Amino acid sequence: MSNAIGYAAFSARLYFFWHVKFRILFPENPQPLRMMNWESMTETMAMMFILGQPDEGLYQGALTLAALNRTYQLQSSYEDRHRRVHSFMLRLFAAWCGEVQHEWPPYAFSEPIYEGILERWREPDPEILTPWLLAACDRHTHESKRDSETKFYDCSAFPRTPLEILYLFRLRELVGLTNPVLNHPLLEAPFDKLPESQPAYVSDDLVQGTLARVREDWPDFDEIVSLEALRRS
Repeated sequence: MSNAIGYAAFSARLYFFWHVKFRILFPENPQPLRMMNWESMTETMAMMFILGQPDEGLYQGALTLAALNRTYQLQSSYEDRHRRVHSFMLRLFAAWCGEVQHEWPPYAFSEPIYEGILERWREPDPEILTPWLLAACDRHTHESKRDSETKFYDCSAFPRTPLEILYLFRLRELVGLTNPVLNHPLLEAPFDKLPESQPAYVSDDLVQGTLARVREDWPDFDEIVSLEALRRS
């Protein structure tokens, strides 16, 4: 899992850079490049935190919000599918790090369960969160159907994995809070507890070679995709 999301994160970083360059090279293009998958980028961020990789998760979250702030995201994905759980995870990320923001569309605030969790996620007493998280688990199961051409479900990409719950648990752990014990089918083993922290992805020869060539052709690559630059987006 760590290797898989390492590849996904590297791909997103490259894609972000190409979007920056496209907008610079073709500023008057009537169809500006908008091809970044903000849904999978958000899922990658959550998985990084779940695996105990907060530095990588911090970067991925900042990258995802920078893509949204620059309108690099796929238009239909962002405007038509109304992925409320992804919006929730990114809003929770912003609340955790307190440094990046985004002007969300109205649908991002339309799920009362997520609004309640966002209001209470830093509560020292974990039992205060219990009814809200159980409701979120129920919502996850109802949102785990396959997408159709006209109907979209929040958890269609991860129907059996309580991604948003484990992600929340890790963020609470990172700020020194304990988590409630939830009795719900979605949280049966192996999802009944956070996994042990895993080492971050280490680039293999293919990724290292690709990165070396990118830096040779585009010396400004590292500056454009730096965390500091993303936070300014």
